[in-house]
Amino acid sequence: MKKWKKSSAVLAAVLTATVSFTGCGSNGGNSAPATTAASGNGGEANSDAAPAGELAKLSFSWWGNDDRHQATQEAIDAFNAAHAGAIEVTGEPSGFGNLEETFATRYAGGTEADIMTVNYPWLIKYSPDGTGFYDLDKVADIIDFTQYDAGFLETGKTGGVMQAIPYGQNTLGVYLNKSAFERAGINEIPSTFEAYKEAAKAITAQNPNAYLIVSPTFRFAAVYYLQQKTGKGEFDENLNMNYTVEDYKEAMTWYKELADLHVFCSRQDYLENVGNDPVSIAQNAKFIDGGYLGVLEWTGGIASNAQTLADKGDELIVAPLPTIDGAVFKGTMAKPSLTFAISKNSKHPKEAAEFLQYILNDPEGTKLMGSKRGMVASKSAKATLEADGQITGAVKQAYDFTDEAEVINNSPIFEDAVFTSSYESNYEKYELGASTVDEAAQAFYDEASAQVAKLKAEYGK
Repeated sequence: MKKWKKSSAVLAAVLTATVSFTGCGSNGGNSAPATTAASGNGGEANSDAAPAGELAKLSFSWWGNDDRHQATQEAIDAFNAAHAGAIEVTGEPSGFGNLEETFATRYAGGTEADIMTVNYPWLIKYSPDGTGFYDLDKVADIIDFTQYDAGFLETGKTGGVMQAIPYGQNTLGVYLNKSAFERAGINEIPSTFEAYKEAAKAITAQNPNAYLIVSPTFRFAAVYYLQQKTGKGEFDENLNMNYTVEDYKEAMTWYKELADLHVFCSRQDYLENVGNDPVSIAQNAKFIDGGYLGVLEWTGGIASNAQTLADKGDELIVAPLPTIDGAVFKGTMAKPSLTFAISKNSKHPKEAAEFLQYILNDPEGTKLMGSKRGMVASKSAKATLEADGQITGAVKQAYDFTDEAEVINNSPIFEDAVFTSSYESNYEKYELGASTVDEAAQAFYDEASAQVAKLKAEYGK
């Protein structure tokens, strides 16, 4: 039974961007200029469908690499061919740079695409009360929401209104180099932290510089621990902090003890071999060489990690979720990988919904879109990709893990950079001896509390 935490609330948005972005906007390129005023119900003022005989021109914005661009364009071309004379979608791809700046500028100017890729944290910022995007419940007869876990769909709601549909679920898990464990004489994968301690003894006896699990940010491990300890996510529905100073102190102490035993990678070793930033270790030399035997990471990164090891003949597997002593919750955390929304200004929301249904649930569309955006949440899309041979090996394990894991969904403010930065800097001071654990925990709590207060004021909470 999955444990879902609804993270949306009625909040007030503050947009910082004020300059209109020129180009193809939310009315589909060559049609009339977009309306910038929001209707009170997230789009009711717009006509639902194009009049008979009129070509509905739509725009679709996304970001990614060349592989994602190519796959998406192929899906657009196939959709346009099937709807010739009725619907025409124009793609608006971009790279990964300046994503929110570009989004904010277009949104403020009313020139956003009809169909938009929206990062999960942006929903609460740009639609705190459920009026920032088109109400997708109005097109529930077109988009098959039954293909999604009902609880997970809640992540697309703000103010109780369905503002976006999550494309995929990112679940935090432990992924291990099974081959490296076997070379060390360990054939049974650990399932508890006590078992990891024993495994670390055997592995460091052969390689004193090895670490079993890399957490790209101390925060992943800390929140994993505190969720299991308390049964709560880091923030509640009203953006209040659920953890105390003592909780954070306990998480820091726990992590350092395991880092000293080489279960988790120490901050010192991470700084020396990876760097300052929480990044994927898929191409890291120490990971490739077996000095790092696993990673605590989102399922979205498993394909690249698995391929890196496969290239050298090693096998990556999804490990059982280890539990802490006295756990009241034996699961992990999850979040939408990204979401899709329809502009509240779109003249053709029903046609936009038809396109979303095609790329999210239709066998032809989902096959063309492939796995370029990571794991899909739609059951029908998963079945299509699995039958097409696009879901195999460690990625198939990740899907099975996601289906079975008990999770608490992250709050949309979880990824605010201030929190992650404060976690890193304060834990680092503690581990490297620049502060005591009491000082580090208190400093983080104070900094996080100040940022929460700022965000609550910004969103009108």
